[in-house]
Amino acid sequence: MFNPAQLAAHIAAVDAATTNHDKGASFEALAIYLFEHLDGVEVTEHDIRMPSEEIDIVLWNAQREEVLRPWEAVVLVECKNWSSNVGAPALDNFIGKLRRRSLTTGIFVAASGVTGGFVNGDGDEPGAVGIIRGALQEGIRVIVITMNDIRAIGCLDDVRKLIKTRYCGLYVHKVL
Repeated sequence: MFNPAQLAAHIAAVDAATTNHDKGASFEALAIYLFEHLDGVEVTEHDIRMPSEEIDIVLWNAQREEVLRPWEAVVLVECKNWSSNVGAPALDNFIGKLRRRSLTTGIFVAASGVTGGFVNGDGDEPGAVGIIRGALQEGIRVIVITMNDIRAIGCLDDVRKLIKTRYCGLYVHKVL
């Protein structure tokens, strides 16, 4: 059962982490906590290390949760607990992981958000947002969730609303 106090404890663990390993592990645990409470969503694997790449979280989506019905059964989640915005190369790498698995839906949890023209107000450089827009033209949908988004969550309905808002926002070029 989703518990705001447990969510707060996960957030506190992320805030208290000092080593890169602890920062990554606590951030992934926080993301897992958010998604595993949605109806029909199961974390099947996490922290998968292969010779050429790593996958942070694999979700099974039984499509019982209304907001996730348009999504496919397998959803990859990438977590970046960076102190700065994540740039285009990291987003491109994640989208490549989706392509190589013939998947069309992913969640990119970036503590500080992603780079990009209309996100940061500098319309000249599309950055990571440009990568997301380009992928959308191929039918690949990636939503971005930030630490500020997570801090604003008070109940499971807030998670649903966030997913819905970000998913719909993709189609009007409003990533954040």
